[in-house]
Amino acid sequence: MNMNTNKHIDVALELLKESPLKVTNQRNDIIRILFKNGNCHFTAEDVHCEVQKLGLNISLATVYNCLNQFTKHKILKSVKTSCDKIYFDTNVTSHHHFFCKTTSQLIDIDSKNIKFSKLPKIPGGKKLQSVEVVVNITD
Repeated sequence: MNMNTNKHIDVALELLKESPLKVTNQRNDIIRILFKNGNCHFTAEDVHCEVQKLGLNISLATVYNCLNQFTKHKILKSVKTSCDKIYFDTNVTSHHHFFCKTTSQLIDIDSKNIKFSKLPKIPGGKKLQSVEVVVNITD
């Protein structure tokens, strides 16, 4: 695959190398597709469409498997929207999203732009891991 690397790709490839996942050409190609434009949101179908445009031999099932594995190993983040669609987010830092139901577009919201005045009591024996808000909007 002849794509120039950039900082986002380099960081993601390094995370892949540090993970227990095997470094394969298919995983490298998918990471290059995901991170070529920095922080972005993709569905598995979006990624597979790009795979096909580039003439790569990677099945939709393999794309799904890789995206889920990347999420498990914190190379990506998954965001489930109100339409039950799962987006994969290359920005793994703590942040929130707008989801436009009309365009199916996911837009980042900086964490400092949302304030919480009260959270429910965490059930016994559990610890708060994160709070992620999806604000649904329409045109």
